[in-house]
Amino acid sequence: MTVSSGWPTDEEICKIARNKGIPLFAEAFEIAHQYNRISQALSAGQLAGDDLNWCGFAQWSSRAVAVELLLDTNAGLKRELSRRYFVLLVAEPLFRLFMLTLLGRSYGLGLSIANRSIFVEMASFHTNVLSGATEPAILQVTPPDRYSKLLDDLGDEGRQLLRTAHRLMSEAKSATGQLRSNLILGTNIALSAYEQKRVQPALELVFYRPIRFILRVSWRLPYYYIWRCTWKRLRIYEERHEDQPRVVRQIEGWWVRMYSRTLSLRTAIDTISLGRQMLIPQGYNAPLLRSASTFVPEEVSELVLRYGPPDPANVRGVSNWLVYEERMRFIVAYFMAYQQIRQMFDEPPIQRKRSWGTPRSLDPLADLEIRKVAF
Repeated sequence: MTVSSGWPTDEEICKIARNKGIPLFAEAFEIAHQYNRISQALSAGQLAGDDLNWCGFAQWSSRAVAVELLLDTNAGLKRELSRRYFVLLVAEPLFRLFMLTLLGRSYGLGLSIANRSIFVEMASFHTNVLSGATEPAILQVTPPDRYSKLLDDLGDEGRQLLRTAHRLMSEAKSATGQLRSNLILGTNIALSAYEQKRVQPALELVFYRPIRFILRVSWRLPYYYIWRCTWKRLRIYEERHEDQPRVVRQIEGWWVRMYSRTLSLRTAIDTISLGRQMLIPQGYNAPLLRSASTFVPEEVSELVLRYGPPDPANVRGVSNWLVYEERMRFIVAYFMAYQQIRQMFDEPPIQRKRSWGTPRSLDPLADLEIRKVAF
C-alpha cells in the first residue's frame, strides 16, 4: 500500500492494521517497515543520538512475528519440533501443513491481533510526539465483541505508564550524554510494560490453543459444524489456564515451557535464544546493563528496579514466556544490552514473498475499532 513520506499518519496506521487482504506474515513485515520509518524519523530529529528508541526495537520483534506466522525453516517452533522428531527434509512441506493445522486459524489471528494492536497504539504514541501535538494521545484498539477478551483493559495503570513514557521522552529531547541514554531506556521500559500487559490474553490464546484444540475442541467439532456454532471454540481458547481440568493444566504447562525454549529473536548482529541466558554480544559493550541504583533520574531507577533483571551480570532465560514478570525482566535486559548498538538502527531484512494462494479473509481484523484517546 502507498503511505506518506516521513512517518505514517493516523489514517495510514489504521488502514494498515485493518488490512485483511494481505497474508498475516506479510502484514507483520509491513509493520516492521513502518516501525523503521518512525524510528528513523525520531533518530534524525527529536531523539538524535546513539540510543535506540522503542520503535527501533519493535521492528525486530515484528519481523520475528512474521517468521513465526510464515512457519518457514526459520520459525523457532517448527525448527525445534522438526529436530526433536527427526523430520526428514523431504517431509518438511507436509510437516508444515500439519503445523498450520495444529496451530489453527485462531493462532494466527491471535498473534496478528496482538501485533497489530501494539502497532496501532505504540506507533500513534510516537507519531503524536513527532507531530508536536500539544495533548498526548494514542489510537486505542478495541477488537470485535467476539474477540474482545484478547486485549486487557489496563485502566489507570496503563494511562500512568503512558504518561511516564511521554514525560521521559520529552525530557530526553533536551538531555545529553548518559542522562539521555537513561531517559530513553526508561521510556522503552514503560512502553513495553504497557504493551506486554495489554496483549497478555492474546499471548495466552496463542500458546494454549494447540493443546486445547487436541484435548477439548477436536472431538466437539462434528457437533459444532452440525449446529453451526463453530464460534464456541473461541470460548474454550479464551478460558483461564487456572480453570482447566488438572490434566489439561499439566499438559499446557509442559507445552508452554517447551514452546518458550524454541523462541528466538534475530537482531542486526546475532540471534538471541529467549530461553537461554542472555550474553553481551561479542565485541560490544553494554554500559546500560547495570544495577537499578546507578540510574538517574529516580523514575528510571524505579522502572529498572521493578521490571529489570535483579542481577544484570546473570540474566537468565525465560522458562515460561506467559509469565509477565519473567518476560519483562528479559525484555528490559535486552534493551539495556542492545540500546547502543549502532546496527540495531538498520531496517531488518524483509521478505517480499507472495503467499501460497489467496489469503483467507479474516473479518475480525477489518472490524478492529480504533479511536483516539488522551492519556
